Amino acid sequence: MIVLPYLDHVPQVGTNVTTDDWVTIIGRAYVGSGCRFGKLATLRADGHDIRIGSDCWFGEASTVHIADNMYGTRVGAHVTVGRFGLVHACTIGDNCVLGEHAVVMDNSVVGPGAVIAAESVVPPGKQLDGGWLYAGTPARPVEEISPARVAELHESIRNESMIDNVEFIRVRTPVGANRIVPGTGIDSADAEGAYIAPTAGIAGKLEMAPGSSVWFAVEMDAEGATVELGEASNIQDNSRLYLTAGEKLRIGRRVTVGHNVRMHACDIEDETIIGMGSTIGKGTVVRKGAVVAAGSVTAPGTVVEAGMIWAGQPASRSKPLSEQNRAFFSKGVDVYIGYAAKYRAARNTADKIAS
Repeated sequence: MIVLPYLDHVPQVGTNVTTDDWVTIIGRAYVGSGCRFGKLATLRADGHDIRIGSDCWFGEASTVHIADNMYGTRVGAHVTVGRFGLVHACTIGDNCVLGEHAVVMDNSVVGPGAVIAAESVVPPGKQLDGGWLYAGTPARPVEEISPARVAELHESIRNESMIDNVEFIRVRTPVGANRIVPGTGIDSADAEGAYIAPTAGIAGKLEMAPGSSVWFAVEMDAEGATVELGEASNIQDNSRLYLTAGEKLRIGRRVTVGHNVRMHACDIEDETIIGMGSTIGKGTVVRKGAVVAAGSVTAPGTVVEAGMIWAGQPASRSKPLSEQNRAFFSKGVDVYIGYAAKYRAARNTADKIAS
């Protein structure tokens, strides 16, 4: 377990907390007793606080994050989050289950004993009652679910057991974490103001422009291929980039690639947003100022129109991006430039102390 202070904040971790390799807990994080974190799980409480109750379980490559200076994250007791799950600036009640690749977004509240199905997305600001199974993008109520059934789902995820009718908490095509050893290739951050987090793993050629950043537990599996990351662009925690030899993934300037994204060889133009938990198919082109919504999947060869939001599985045209949201997303890019500067300064200070 890697426990990192952020500015003046040091994580507080309770007793009997167990972890697999390369788990990172950062900043204003409070972790209750008896919790367990799988390989590459990341808790980033840098811009706000995260509070995790007792006896919680987080699968490999799961992520807990905040909204900078806006919303913290609260997770109740006995909560289970499946592999690649994302809990972002929200409140999760006691005894909830989040399936693999599920996403819960900013300022949402999930009531006690609720189940969020695999690859489902709870949009910002939603209030979900406890005791229900929710599924889809956006997540909608499917059926009431009994405490006994919820207990079976906790057991299934935590022990990787296959009981009847649990397909809605597992993804159809599992993606493994840690194909590239964390820490590999992190010296690629040679551009001015660029930053690569210490648990990222990079194979292949990464060309970073000034102010760009690659965050915790990102994995770039691109041996013999090239990734271009434009000025002030960021790839957030636990995202996965998969390329084969000879391919190229180009990311323009001031682009945000959200947490837990899966990307293949594609072309992402300037000032775009790739939403949390989305999957970008090979040959996708995302035009300038466009958005792929959280949890969406672009089919191979998709062209996402400039200035438009595309959503769904598979993604299709939804609506134009408003000027208000465009300004909000631009501020998010600036937040990540600030994060990179602070983390880089902290690393330099630690290096000086060590020497």
